[in-house]
Amino acid sequence: MIIVRYGEIALKGGKRREFERKLRNNILATLKRKGIEGKARIVRGRILVDAPDEAAEIIAKVPGVVSVSPARVMEYREVPAYLGEALKGLNPKSFKVETRRLDKTFLKTSMEVNREIGAFIVENFGWKVDLENPELTVGIEIISGKTYVFFEKMPGVGGLPVGTQGKVVVLLSGGIDSPVAAFLMLKRGAEITALHFDQGTNARSVVEKVVDILEDYSPEPIELIVENHFEVLKPYVSALAKAKLREWTCVVCKVAMLRRAAEIAREKGALGIVTGDSLGQVASQTLANLYFETMSVNFPVHRPLLGMDKEEIVAIARRIGTYQAFLEYPYCDCPFRPERVVAGGKLKEFQRVLAALEEAGLRG
Repeated sequence: MIIVRYGEIALKGGKRREFERKLRNNILATLKRKGIEGKARIVRGRILVDAPDEAAEIIAKVPGVVSVSPARVMEYREVPAYLGEALKGLNPKSFKVETRRLDKTFLKTSMEVNREIGAFIVENFGWKVDLENPELTVGIEIISGKTYVFFEKMPGVGGLPVGTQGKVVVLLSGGIDSPVAAFLMLKRGAEITALHFDQGTNARSVVEKVVDILEDYSPEPIELIVENHFEVLKPYVSALAKAKLREWTCVVCKVAMLRRAAEIAREKGALGIVTGDSLGQVASQTLANLYFETMSVNFPVHRPLLGMDKEEIVAIARRIGTYQAFLEYPYCDCPFRPERVVAGGKLKEFQRVLAALEEAGLRG
């Protein structure tokens, strides 16, 4: 049996039951995709999953899950005999017993259980009690008359269940930033469709690996749409060249991608576009240029990494596993990149760019 704990969902008031059911269903769907058939029920602020212990690592990656513990379920009177066998061969420097009594009809308090089971362990094993920094924690949760005993509490990703917040289209490269942005949207309960603009190198294979990794955090397979980057961008570059505004190419490249993403988002019934922009990181991500890019597309654009620095983003990428895929990402030398790029242009100048695009039939 695996105990699944959640946090934010419990604060959702009238939506709580709906979110709990969604999380339960997402857990079962995720396990099924991994070839594990399980059963799950919602009991007193927990989801109890009847599945093998190895399923705990899979469940820990399901957004909405705060922590998981492989546990053994028994009657309270059976706990000493169970621990007498389960703790054999261990020799921790210190331990503590930590009890949660979710079933308030159980006659003993959490403190009484801690003292009783702790005394049994001291008497039978002679271990030192350390309530602040124990080497071993014996966890006990009492739920609906049953006692669940465990020795591990694996952290989950937290957040909200995927599918409770609608759909988004994520601009996904094989770099560091955009996979992290996609993960954060999954963590906040959004379903994602990945959109990659292929430049003809083996970047696509890296992106496919990134999608495989992100699917560990999604109850359903993630759709990957691949567009030819050069075909999308070429008419925009031609319009800029004709107007002698080539220095705006990097900004307009993002405009072209956002506009195509908006078309796909409308087709998919998505409620927004997500990018991996981090403020000031590159020329197209200065505050002025982000403003120009956003005003050029008639669709919501979300940037979950906007206030993060590179170290923060890299730390998340390492934690979720996408950083290793990035190391295989090829260098892409864009043939359209001009000698000079605009980092902080003026609105009046950008209005000339929009007019040139409009004249070429490229509307937002």
